Amino acid sequence: MVLKAFQHTISRMTGCTSGNATLLVALGMPMLIGGAGLGVDVTQWYMWKRELQFAVDQAAIAGAWARADEDTESTYITRAEQEFDANMQVAGGFASDPEIQLADYAGGEDNSVAVSVTAHKPLPFTSILTEETFPVYAYAQASFEEGTTFSSCLIALDDDDYGAITIGGNSVLTASCGLAALSTDDTAITVSGNPQVDAGWILAAGGVDQWLKDNTDDVIMEHMEGLFDPFEELSPPNPSSSRQARTYSCSAEPDTTTANKSVTTTVTYSYWKGNTNNRTEWNGYASPKASTEYTAPTEVGISVPNGTVAGTTNATTTTWTGLGGNGQDRKWEKAVTVTTTTYSNVLVTPGAQAGSVRPGTYTDIQIRCNTAFAPGVYNIVGGGLKITGQYEVTGSAVMFVLYDGAWIDVAGGADVNLTAMQASDLMSLGVSADDANELAGMLVFEDRDSRGSSKTKLNGNANTVLNGTLYFPVSNVQFAGTVGVTSQCLMIAANNITITGTTNMTTFCPAGSTEDTTVATTEARVRLVA
Repeated sequence: MVLKAFQHTISRMTGCTSGNATLLVALGMPMLIGGAGLGVDVTQWYMWKRELQFAVDQAAIAGAWARADEDTESTYITRAEQEFDANMQVAGGFASDPEIQLADYAGGEDNSVAVSVTAHKPLPFTSILTEETFPVYAYAQASFEEGTTFSSCLIALDDDDYGAITIGGNSVLTASCGLAALSTDDTAITVSGNPQVDAGWILAAGGVDQWLKDNTDDVIMEHMEGLFDPFEELSPPNPSSSRQARTYSCSAEPDTTTANKSVTTTVTYSYWKGNTNNRTEWNGYASPKASTEYTAPTEVGISVPNGTVAGTTNATTTTWTGLGGNGQDRKWEKAVTVTTTTYSNVLVTPGAQAGSVRPGTYTDIQIRCNTAFAPGVYNIVGGGLKITGQYEVTGSAVMFVLYDGAWIDVAGGADVNLTAMQASDLMSLGVSADDANELAGMLVFEDRDSRGSSKTKLNGNANTVLNGTLYFPVSNVQFAGTVGVTSQCLMIAANNITITGTTNMTTFCPAGSTEDTTVATTEARVRLVA
């Protein structure tokens, strides 16, 4: 009976399934708990990785921007560290200090900033399984390119012309101080003929003739953004000395004299009796008029006759006025006027010698003899400055301002030596210090409201020396000669520039000098590359 009862109980248990779930749960619980713990730890690692990666990305970019500017390039590590620290919120307490260094990129040398960092920290679940901590690593690399500044000796200002700069003939252009054209035309700089070109660099907002690419080693930058007229914001000076109307002459001029002049007038009255030929003083008559004295305001720096000397002179006039009566009973009033004139600060200015020219406003200056320009500003309105023949033309600290279509023509055969005004020269004429510094070195300045001219030509020879900037914003310039310099680089900025014939521009800059007028600036660039 007992055996049967036991067999019955076993049989009944083997058919029961009500405890399977509990058994499965018990068996799977370790895996469930382990998976949850691992998931929490992995989430932590992922969060740290994102924070570290963002921090090193920003640090690399900040360091690269610092390196891209010569004023801050030595601070790139400090800039990177500051940016790294600013972006660390969670992992900052256990991450290593970032490793920041220069690295090579794309064939360059030390042209990128690399930043790396590692973080270690035990986590609840993984620390049960292993005593080691898993490192979280982040790396970033940012390349940089410094901004570049370009200058130029020749710049064409028209914004869309074909051949804004045209180089032709057998001209020699080896000044190595740059060509630039603001024109966006596909051939903004063109070549015709067989010139010799070594400009150093050739810049164009549009395209450049293929000839230059095939026949020069110059740096060529086409379709360039950022080219500009470096003198666009300037206005020509117009001091009072340049507004006096003058004419050019090869004849000598007379001296001029100026002085301060003061005049005092005294009038004294007396009374007389008798006829016109026999008058006696009428002593018993009480004078109805008192003597007067008047001093006029002193006139300063007025023009006076040549020969005037400092000192005082008197002039007396007498006036008789009849008061009635006849014969010996006729009554008279006598007025004696004494005029006292005093001259002081007498200044004699010698007249210009033959061919000497003073600052002022001219319609034309057609050089017909050896000519010397005195320092100052020369306004030329409507006509031109034409230098021809075997004449010597000199001028130091001068500026020519062109209005109403005025032009300049320098022909071969003339010996020319003209030097621009410097800041101190301009300030002595009343030009503000800021404007004077901007205008310093400007030899020719064409007013932008001028209608322009096609007559401007520079066809000098070995004895043609032009020290300064020639600025023709609305005119075309034809260059077909030789120009030298002694004190500063020659810069020609014109609407269009045509270089032809036997032009030789090897002497555009004195030895050891460079043209520093900026015509383009490229911005610094930074890229995150890893």
